[in-house]
Amino acid sequence: MRRRGEGRGRHVPGMVWLVMTVAFVLAVAMAPAHATTAESDARASLNKALGLSDLLEVMRIEGQRFGEGVGADFLPGGGGAIWHAVVTRIYDLDKMRISTERGLKAEIAADQIAPLLTFFTSETGHKIVAQEIHARRAFLDAETEDTARAAYRAALDDPAKATRIALLRAYVEANQLVEFNVTGALNANLRFYRGLVDGGAYEMSEEEMMSAVWEQEDETRADTDEWLMAYLYMAYAPLSDAQIKSYTALSKTEAGKALNRGLFAGFDQMYEDISYALGLAIAQQMQGEDL
Repeated sequence: MRRRGEGRGRHVPGMVWLVMTVAFVLAVAMAPAHATTAESDARASLNKALGLSDLLEVMRIEGQRFGEGVGADFLPGGGGAIWHAVVTRIYDLDKMRISTERGLKAEIAADQIAPLLTFFTSETGHKIVAQEIHARRAFLDAETEDTARAAYRAALDDPAKATRIALLRAYVEANQLVEFNVTGALNANLRFYRGLVDGGAYEMSEEEMMSAVWEQEDETRADTDEWLMAYLYMAYAPLSDAQIKSYTALSKTEAGKALNRGLFAGFDQMYEDISYALGLAIAQQMQGEDL
């Protein structure tokens, strides 16, 4: 995902007295703008096809609940209404959207948009996105998540489910989902510690923070793997084996790899910023400072 736009300027060649027709000047001046607008429209269409707005809304709810939990862990009485307001402000939907879209733009080249749009606007692509968001929303309920995890564990011991489990595992591995998620989680945790330290709540060296984060690596990896497989097992239940295979095949193309990198680049930056803000806010609250 690129961090900044690709604005391109044009200078009319020659000196001010160079004679040109109005039509030619306009053609030269306007061509880059047309190209940029077309690309921007295509990126907007891809974001819509990916269901980013709906997904980010679910992630915002997840985050707000996590933030409330952080308050319960660190603050007397959970921080009350003041902390609730802080968490709401930190999980700003517009900022989350900007981080995600920047990540996608940074990694997905202009000529990679079309194949992605073709897939995600197809019947299969549309169904995949709808199912992913539906399952993510369902996982907001802890009992639903627990049930999904139990169903996945049961499926591991059911020979009749072996093919489906193998297809899901192939998809996870093609996108390096466990590795990307674990790395993102550990980086976010490190940023939270830095927020706490920068806010004056704790004194920890960089080595101590790194050590605390890496102590969580094995547990984070195991939990992430199960969460991913349980989520996909539930989300993709209505999909055929052929549809899952087609999604995995897309993931192995250059465009599919760019999409995966872009999503994680955007989400990782978003969560790192949020985690640091949470740590800093907790530190300020612990010291009685205005938030």
